[in-house]
Amino acid sequence: NILVHYLWCSFLSPGFVIKIDEGDSSNTNQSKAENDEKLPQTEMTFGGCCFLSSKINVKSERDRCLKYNRQFTDNSGEKESTGNETNTPVQIIYHPSPLPTHCNKCQHERPPRSHHCKVCKMCVLEFDHHCPWVNNCIGYNNYREFILLLVYMVWGCTYGCCLLGSEFYRMMLKHFELYGFNIMGPAHGTGLLDLPPPWVLWRQYHAKGKIDEDIVLRAAFPFMLFIAAAMLFILVPHVKLIRAGYTTVEHLSCPGGDSKVDTKGNGSTPDPCFLKNPFDHGPKKNVKRIMGTFLGCLLPLPFRPDPYGQKSKDR
Repeated sequence: NILVHYLWCSFLSPGFVIKIDEGDSSNTNQSKAENDEKLPQTEMTFGGCCFLSSKINVKSERDRCLKYNRQFTDNSGEKESTGNETNTPVQIIYHPSPLPTHCNKCQHERPPRSHHCKVCKMCVLEFDHHCPWVNNCIGYNNYREFILLLVYMVWGCTYGCCLLGSEFYRMMLKHFELYGFNIMGPAHGTGLLDLPPPWVLWRQYHAKGKIDEDIVLRAAFPFMLFIAAAMLFILVPHVKLIRAGYTTVEHLSCPGGDSKVDTKGNGSTPDPCFLKNPFDHGPKKNVKRIMGTFLGCLLPLPFRPDPYGQKSKDR
């Protein structure tokens, strides 16, 4: 599962924004044929690993943007009217905005929640961040795979630590009796983290046909423990953002979250304002929208999130 989701994160499109003309929303076959001819004909690539990269299917990306933008329009209109119909003196500011925006770098309109990636030099639907470890953007179409990759890495490393924990403890007690509690020793192998260099291990393997178990334990257990802690440190904030209905970019650009703030108006007294996330459907629905069913998370099954946390009519 770790390898499968890593490859998906690397080679799966995050959801690139392709220029949407006014005629793209038409459902006639003639307009679709004309718009297909206007699509870029040059070959564009993204992501990948080991000198391999994925090709951008421009038509597929354009169709995804159309579906995403079309479903967004109806729902965002309802959200906007709800805030404007209130007669209270409190002003409601929506963040992130449910309205389309214009990208100054790409020079075209983009759906709500889209942001420009400086590395890929393209706009991405629900752009979260550009991950150098998978060499790809993390966005609308591969965010679930990224989260599952972190979950499986934490799960796998924790399971490995549980298997080796007792043996590592007994081995370290014996090691402390012989050499004492030293992080680094005067000779290789006498300190807690003082492991022999690779060429010494290579000669030992050729001479004995194996590497000493204590060296393997002292290398494997701390390594898995460190990876599990590091991935958990990354995973926990993402889980909080998913429950709140935010991406990383939206959270960093939010002036105060879903809380009351004061902004100065035209007068001398501040006007009370509320920041509201129009895409927050509650923690349970937010998680289900991104991750899908529990069974789908356990198995490497394909699943694409729905723009609103509910099944769309087009599916």
